[in-house]
Amino acid sequence: MSFFKNKKNFILEIQSKSRNEITETLENVFPVYNFSEWKIFTSEDSIKLNVLKNKESFLFELKSKSKKPFGMIVSSPKEIEIASKYADFLYIPGEICRQSDILENAANTKLPLFVERGSFLAPNDISRIIDKLGVADVAIVDCGSANGYSDSVLDPRVLHTLQNSGKPFGVNLSDLLSPEGAKYTHRPHWLMNHDFISAFINTGNAFGALFFVIKCYGYGNISINNIIHKIPRNN
Repeated sequence: MSFFKNKKNFILEIQSKSRNEITETLENVFPVYNFSEWKIFTSEDSIKLNVLKNKESFLFELKSKSKKPFGMIVSSPKEIEIASKYADFLYIPGEICRQSDILENAANTKLPLFVERGSFLAPNDISRIIDKLGVADVAIVDCGSANGYSDSVLDPRVLHTLQNSGKPFGVNLSDLLSPEGAKYTHRPHWLMNHDFISAFINTGNAFGALFFVIKCYGYGNISINNIIHKIPRNN
């Protein structure tokens, strides 16, 4: 049975990379831990592998103590191999959403997958991601479309495409509030107005979004307590 069949109006809460602790959350909130090391720039594969092995002890503890499903952000075949032994689902960042080896290895785990649509990716190309994943149990996460260097917009044309893709989808609220990596000093402060979160949620709901994603760190930090009442309750 699909992971998404009996789940709706839930939240994925992405934990800080430096936060190595088990997080207990509300019933419809599932934690996502950052196992990804794709930003390590080194020619020494052994260094990267050692980093991953050091994290595996945390994954073991997480699996033994967690009382609810949790996910891991992954960005390489080796990370997928290790994380799939412990995680209940995998989360693939938008920057590598078209990378065939990542998608194919993730699909082979048979775990539920959340794949971000990179802000650079045209709506028509979403179908290529889905095709590469074959029969995998997958949901697409829309992080908005790039609007210049410091803003991301929730494009209804993209949501319309997702609505007709035949796959469940959700909206990354934190990336809309503050796009990943956008730390420009000239970025207008009004773009980070938390009042816009309600508009993002209402727009997502209008197109049938199944879930929402938030981060509990950085510029896009959104508190669960600030949005939980804005998410429709399940009947």
